[in-house]
Amino acid sequence: MAYMNLYNKGIEHRRDSEFPQLKGCTYVEHIGATLYSRSQIEAYQKELFSNLYGNPHSRSESSRLSTDAVDQIRFRILEHFNTNDEEYSVIFTANCTAALKTIAECFTFSSPPLNNIDEPNVSISQTKTSQQHGCFCYLLDNHTSVQGMRECLQDRASVILCLPESELENKDVSKSYILTHHAPYNVGNCLFVYPAQSNFSGQKYPLSWIPKIRNQEMGFQNQFGGNWFTVLDAAAFVSTAPLDLGVHKPDFVTLSFYKMFGFPTGLGALLVKNTSACLLKKTYFGGGTVAASSATEMFHVYRPNPSERFEDGTVPFLDIIAVRHGLDALQKIGGGMEMVSGHTFCIAKYFHYNLSHLHHDNGMSVAEIYCNGNFQDPSTQGAVVNFNLMRANGMYIGFAEVDRLAQLHDIHLRTGCFCNIGACQMFLRISSEDIKANLQAGHVCGDDRDLINGRPTGSVRISFGYMSTLQDAQHCLRFIVENFLETSKARPLFTKKWDEIHMEGEVKLLVNSPELGRKMDVTDNRFKDIVAMGTDSRGSCSTDVDLLNMSQVKDAMSDCTADNVIRLTNICLYPVKSCAAFMVSEWETGPSGLLYDRNWMIVSENGVAISQKREPKLCQIKPSLDLAQGTLTLSYRDMKPVTIPLQQEEDSSHCNPALSCTSKVCGDRVNGRDCGEAVAGWISEVLGRPGSRLIQQNNNHSRTSKLRDKENDMTQKETLSLSNESQYLLISRPSVKDLLSKIKERQSNENEAIEHIDLENLVHRFRANLIVDGGTSYQEDSWENIQIGQHRFIGQGGCTRCQMICLDQDTGRRSREPLRTLAVTRGSKIPFGIHVRNDVRTVGARLRVGDPVQLI
Repeated sequence: MAYMNLYNKGIEHRRDSEFPQLKGCTYVEHIGATLYSRSQIEAYQKELFSNLYGNPHSRSESSRLSTDAVDQIRFRILEHFNTNDEEYSVIFTANCTAALKTIAECFTFSSPPLNNIDEPNVSISQTKTSQQHGCFCYLLDNHTSVQGMRECLQDRASVILCLPESELENKDVSKSYILTHHAPYNVGNCLFVYPAQSNFSGQKYPLSWIPKIRNQEMGFQNQFGGNWFTVLDAAAFVSTAPLDLGVHKPDFVTLSFYKMFGFPTGLGALLVKNTSACLLKKTYFGGGTVAASSATEMFHVYRPNPSERFEDGTVPFLDIIAVRHGLDALQKIGGGMEMVSGHTFCIAKYFHYNLSHLHHDNGMSVAEIYCNGNFQDPSTQGAVVNFNLMRANGMYIGFAEVDRLAQLHDIHLRTGCFCNIGACQMFLRISSEDIKANLQAGHVCGDDRDLINGRPTGSVRISFGYMSTLQDAQHCLRFIVENFLETSKARPLFTKKWDEIHMEGEVKLLVNSPELGRKMDVTDNRFKDIVAMGTDSRGSCSTDVDLLNMSQVKDAMSDCTADNVIRLTNICLYPVKSCAAFMVSEWETGPSGLLYDRNWMIVSENGVAISQKREPKLCQIKPSLDLAQGTLTLSYRDMKPVTIPLQQEEDSSHCNPALSCTSKVCGDRVNGRDCGEAVAGWISEVLGRPGSRLIQQNNNHSRTSKLRDKENDMTQKETLSLSNESQYLLISRPSVKDLLSKIKERQSNENEAIEHIDLENLVHRFRANLIVDGGTSYQEDSWENIQIGQHRFIGQGGCTRCQMICLDQDTGRRSREPLRTLAVTRGSKIPFGIHVRNDVRTVGARLRVGDPVQLI
């Protein structure tokens, strides 16, 4: 991991506007809870007032929006940690502690472990048994929550160890570190828990321990063999440092979001490596976590997805939605995690350097600092300085006294043991007997009994966040000097500017960095398999591909009437999902349907796909493809059109290669590439939705249809673009004519105002790819195998209609028709038109307006 040692001076210029709550005070408790920014909260508030979010356990549009938004946050979280949902699952919890508790309650020590998660639905009771398995080991320097894990595990683990770092390589573990040992030792699954960064001292423990633990290369594992797995408590670490799960792959990662960006509180996550999910066996289940259960029989089946299986009840979906804006703040204000790491380390290094050089007149150090190392490397030390202050006579100054004086100076810091009694014992040399004696003397965690028999029961902790500045460190140093330094000499003022400060080690000044962050190289090979088509003098289309000519449609319809043959009358592409049709007279088919059909989609600022249900203006955005020029052009009313290339090159100015996108279509994850700022700005202006983007599906990422073929009732694995359910939707004009007559009849009978809908308007409300004419109405309902020209298709059943068909594709106006009439005339499922897929034997054949339709 590359760390930058840079001070981000740009924060000084933005802090007053972004963090007005800091006016007049010095906040240095960021490892406990960092601060939220103004723009972060305003963006979140705007999102709440701009969208209707419902309970995600429902099926309404507001519910589905919540589900999609929550899933987008899962993708974004994984992206932040440089991984994806193929490798890790995100389970939302109340906080980091709740994530650790979930592991403690559900981890199974019995061996051997499952090698995959093929059987996640099996209901397994975590009943206590007389035979324990495996080992539970945790580092001495750990959050109290990890100590709590051992209480849950003592009846299931053969051995429980608490080891200081110095003992990890010891092949003969002292009995004093073995808390429980049920002889004989039963080889099974074993769990090692340690923090990526100590919340006490800020020490960063090696992430290289993860594979060493997995491969049993640590010395202590010589005594305790088994299948070893790792829990990484990343709560303190990820607040100011990048965690790359693409490189370092613990089995379980726990974190809290308010430590990263201040808001929301009460929300954390457990990241589970998918190959290790089988190790977590639940007992309790709540709403939404089971696929089926019986109230009258001891029967239940869990949902297969780890996120669904462990998130009992309704997730705090509005809080989860706020996560995106927090991650945005880290990038836009902090400059990205590498920049945050360097910036906060510089400030902490400056504070540590000056504090360590403060001495009373007699040479006694002002502070006893608790850290390993000397703040030389941000890969081993976080932005935390932990210390106790000393008098010139060598006596400790109680942390409660420091805290009270700090409050008078409006300095917000933290004192005590910080819920890390292990580190407190280690650094302050407190034994278990001392803890018991102190308790007997009336001292409990969190009180003001800072000194007992002259010895400290806790310490003072100062920590910095991405919005901290050099002035924060200087203010804290001045506070210490003015109140605790015993000297007759001139006191240091700590008012120098950064570029006048000299410390050990190289520290660089970054003057301007409002939005610096890591840039990712993305290579897009999405069109490598598409062969270029020839062009002719007519320009935009190849010789044998032409835009739809209405005279050809009329000719095809006339042929249908003359010879009573069913013929193809319209070929419609929808290059941008939910936007207007691009009609052609002939077109080539590809593995996922018509070439370029639904290859792009428009997403909101939070990455959720926008459909016409939410934004009717989409139907008036008209795409057109120019195969000769290799471009897609979008037009809207009187606005100047915008054009982008069909093939996004890595160095293309149209496409932002740093922005790889993940979204959802009909519950499926889709990967794509952002098409750049120019088209994003154009779309945002058209829709009046700032932050809207155009995303193109990656060629190497496809979906599969969940539909079944009518002929064999077998689920097929054909590939899909960004279409909802199938490669093609087919409708027939006779069916539309029948429906139109029923609409007019019903309106007349009910004495309603007649809604003027002509046949072509109604046809295009169904947004079909293939429109045929001839035969009788609803004849297509029974089609199983058909051939259009040289291309064969396999029927997959009727299309269950939704409210989309109530949108006039010409004007964007909504109405109740034709859905209302369909509900009356076609039954509860309201099918209309049929889904069809490619017959692989004829993929690549061209479709032409006028081609006959044959049943085969």
